[in-house]
Amino acid sequence: MLVKTQNSLQPAEQKAHSVVVEDDLGNPIFVAIQVDEAIVYSTPGEKDFHSLLRALGIDKTVVVSDFKPKPMQKIVWTP
Repeated sequence: MLVKTQNSLQPAEQKAHSVVVEDDLGNPIFVAIQVDEAIVYSTPGEKDFHSLLRALGIDKTVVVSDFKPKPMQKIVWTP
Protein backbone atom coordinates (compact mmCIF):
# COMPACT_ATOMS: atom_id res chain seq x y z
CA MET A 1 0.00 0.00 0.00
CA LEU A 2 1.08 3.59 -0.47
CA VAL A 3 0.82 5.81 2.60
CA LYS A 4 0.46 9.53 1.97
CA THR A 5 1.08 12.00 4.78
CA GLN A 6 1.34 15.74 5.12
CA ASN A 7 3.16 17.70 7.80
CA SER A 8 3.44 21.49 7.74
CA LEU A 9 2.11 21.44 4.17
CA GLN A 10 4.95 19.11 3.11
CA PRO A 11 3.52 15.99 1.44
CA ALA A 12 5.30 12.66 1.71
CA GLU A 13 4.65 9.16 0.35
CA GLN A 14 5.97 5.81 1.51
CA LYS A 15 5.24 2.20 0.66
CA ALA A 16 4.27 0.07 3.66
CA HIS A 17 2.74 -3.31 4.42
CA SER A 18 1.21 -2.05 7.69
CA VAL A 19 0.11 1.29 9.13
CA VAL A 20 -0.75 2.26 12.69
CA VAL A 21 -2.06 5.77 13.37
CA GLU A 22 -1.83 7.03 16.96
CA ASP A 23 -3.31 10.10 18.62
CA ASP A 24 -1.10 12.66 20.39
CA LEU A 25 -1.14 10.51 23.56
CA GLY A 26 0.17 7.40 21.78
CA ASN A 27 -3.18 5.59 21.62
CA PRO A 28 -3.70 3.61 18.40
CA ILE A 29 -6.75 4.93 16.52
CA PHE A 30 -6.34 3.09 13.19
CA VAL A 31 -4.53 -0.02 11.96
CA ALA A 32 -4.18 -1.40 8.43
CA ILE A 33 -2.32 -4.48 7.20
CA GLN A 34 -1.79 -5.48 3.57
CA VAL A 35 -2.13 -9.20 2.88
CA ASP A 36 -1.32 -10.03 -0.75
CA GLU A 37 -3.59 -7.69 -2.75
CA ALA A 38 -6.08 -7.06 0.08
CA ILE A 39 -5.90 -4.46 2.84
CA VAL A 40 -7.48 -5.26 6.20
CA TYR A 41 -8.18 -2.24 8.41
CA SER A 42 -9.88 -1.51 11.69
CA THR A 43 -10.55 1.23 14.22
CA PRO A 44 -11.11 1.08 18.00
CA GLY A 45 -14.43 -0.51 18.91
CA GLU A 46 -14.37 -2.99 16.02
CA LYS A 47 -14.00 -6.63 17.05
CA ASP A 48 -10.73 -7.27 15.18
CA PHE A 49 -8.90 -4.06 16.18
CA HIS A 50 -6.86 -5.52 19.04
CA SER A 51 -6.02 -8.73 17.17
CA LEU A 52 -4.61 -6.67 14.28
CA LEU A 53 -2.50 -4.66 16.72
CA ARG A 54 -1.24 -7.90 18.31
CA ALA A 55 -0.37 -9.26 14.84
CA LEU A 56 1.98 -6.28 14.49
CA GLY A 57 3.50 -6.87 17.94
CA ILE A 58 1.70 -3.93 19.55
CA ASP A 59 0.55 -4.78 23.08
CA LYS A 60 -1.83 -1.89 23.78
CA THR A 61 -5.49 -1.98 24.72
CA VAL A 62 -7.79 0.83 23.63
CA VAL A 63 -11.01 1.31 25.58
CA VAL A 64 -13.89 2.98 23.77
CA SER A 65 -16.73 4.54 25.73
CA ASP A 66 -19.85 6.31 24.57
CA PHE A 67 -19.73 9.88 25.75
CA LYS A 68 -22.94 11.79 25.26
CA PRO A 69 -22.58 15.35 26.49
CA LYS A 70 -25.68 17.16 27.64
CA PRO A 71 -26.60 20.19 25.56
CA MET A 72 -26.05 23.52 27.26
CA GLN A 73 -29.12 25.48 28.32
CA LYS A 74 -27.66 28.70 27.00
CA ILE A 75 -24.39 30.04 25.75
CA VAL A 76 -22.92 32.94 27.69
CA TRP A 77 -20.49 35.17 25.87
CA THR A 78 -18.51 37.93 27.52
CA PRO A 79 -16.08 40.17 25.64
